Amino acid sequence: MRKILPLTFAAAALALSAVPPASATETLGTILFGHPMEPGIAVVMVRSGDRGGDRAPAIFRDPSAETRARAQAEIASNRVIRASLERRNIRPHNVLAIQTALDGSKIIYTR
Repeated sequence: MRKILPLTFAAAALALSAVPPASATETLGTILFGHPMEPGIAVVMVRSGDRGGDRAPAIFRDPSAETRARAQAEIASNRVIRASLERRNIRPHNVLAIQTALDGSKIIYTR
């Protein structure tokens, strides 16, 4: 028993020393959840009957025809958004709305 404890600590120390240090761009969020597929684009899935959730504002859960048309026009004109939707296997007609955040990033609401 006396030999097992020091060997365990030695093994842990060797294992931790082999891990490379995090780069300057790593944050706790990226370490825990990984890097986003595309920086500046977030996708929020809105399910039918999701009226009580606060993930999407009400105007995006049930968008007007004008909001959906604006989203479709933005998809047609922005190849980064089109590529992001393709990588995530989201059909463009399933996009309900696209919101531009204050920092210029896009939030895409889909069903």
